[in-house]
Amino acid sequence: MRSFVFCVLSIFVCQILAPVSVLQAEEDATTYSLRFKFTPGEFEHYAVDAKNQFTVELNQAKETTVNSTQTQKHYRVVGVDESGNATLETMIDRVQMSVQFNGGTPATFDSIQPVEKDLEQFVPIRKTIGRPSRIIYSPTGEVISVLELQTTSEGSTFKEVTKKGPEKLENDKSRSLGFLIPLPEDSVKIGDSWNEDFEAEVSVSKVLRKKVPIRRIFTLKSVEGDLAVISFKTKIMERLNDPKFSIQLIQKTPSGTIKLDMDKGVIVSQDVSLDKAQVGVFDGQGAMRAITSVVETLVDPASLAQKTAETAAE
Repeated sequence: MRSFVFCVLSIFVCQILAPVSVLQAEEDATTYSLRFKFTPGEFEHYAVDAKNQFTVELNQAKETTVNSTQTQKHYRVVGVDESGNATLETMIDRVQMSVQFNGGTPATFDSIQPVEKDLEQFVPIRKTIGRPSRIIYSPTGEVISVLELQTTSEGSTFKEVTKKGPEKLENDKSRSLGFLIPLPEDSVKIGDSWNEDFEAEVSVSKVLRKKVPIRRIFTLKSVEGDLAVISFKTKIMERLNDPKFSIQLIQKTPSGTIKLDMDKGVIVSQDVSLDKAQVGVFDGQGAMRAITSVVETLVDPASLAQKTAETAAE
């Protein structure tokens, strides 16, 4: 009797689980074509909240620097060619920054305040604000060409500053995740991964530099309606035995999560973080730790403009 009941229960359980297993298999087999979609004249605005903390220890001394930055930026789709490649005009609209050393009074900067209030250390930041640049992207986020605004006595125009392939494009690929990310050429299913390979330079001496291969690994983690959730991690592909090289790359291996609206073909958010430590940074002694968090969110430009106006009135 006991064996008969067990057999019946086994059949019952199998009947219940079978449709679920089939359904799960069907879901796992679904593939998705991840693409950016560009419409001429389209604007997309983003708010970025970033925080960096660096702690350096040597003997009994310990120093900590905390850098907090809030950035408003946008891109405009200037045009789209017959292949779907789009010329995006990118611009930083506003930067608010605070730098604090060892818990002291922070040095602050806000680009909407008069330039006379700028501390010298923020002068390079000021120069990047409101200056447009143009990048030609493919629907998969590949950087095809980079153009920069050049001004002469005859006026201002955008010119290609690199030819396809050389180091400038590699530098653009190695950016800390800009407006777009690389997407896979082929359709992918949940759990599939794709890579982005690039190089970063480290100083060997005052005149000699070394290129280090780096790989970002992206994975489609889930799909929630039209929202694709993509995780990524970054790996240095060469063993570095010298701490002076590792310390230069301490911020080059972030990980995080990116959400892509597949219907609109637009990134909705990026959540990036890093926590790395390196010992022996001072001739075999001491240590350094870097902690970084960056949250980038697609925002409504009207609400963003209102918030800026309220801040400026304070």
